[in-house]
Amino acid sequence: MVEAKPGSDLTKLFIDLQEGVPTDEIESLCMECREQGHTRFMYTKIPFFREIILSSFNCEHCGNRNNEVQFGGSLNDLGVKYTLTVVDMKSLNRSVVKSEFASISIPELDFEIPPQTQQGSIKTVEGYLMSAIEGISEL
Repeated sequence: MVEAKPGSDLTKLFIDLQEGVPTDEIESLCMECREQGHTRFMYTKIPFFREIILSSFNCEHCGNRNNEVQFGGSLNDLGVKYTLTVVDMKSLNRSVVKSEFASISIPELDFEIPPQTQQGSIKTVEGYLMSAIEGISEL
């Protein structure tokens, strides 16, 4: 994970982000092999949602890859609830942006993906379910 400290070059990078324009690569530490990898950032706005910063990490040494979503702008005072009714397999291919504060719930199965897991990510509905299954399998 890459953190921006006040006054650092990374803080300047966040200020200089232009919507839809990827940044140059910056070096960052790979959490798998402890070698230097590369991270790119891109700022964009999702209509009727908020501003986000997408980050993409790649390590040439061990092949580790990671993509994250960080939310820009301010947080709303109140939360929002979105409901999706899955009626066919096509519904499972819908893309979902999940913040670190959001949970995904399937009341019919008495199943919930809590905020602390799969935080700051963009996946399909099926992708979130598959990641949850993998996480449970590891336990």
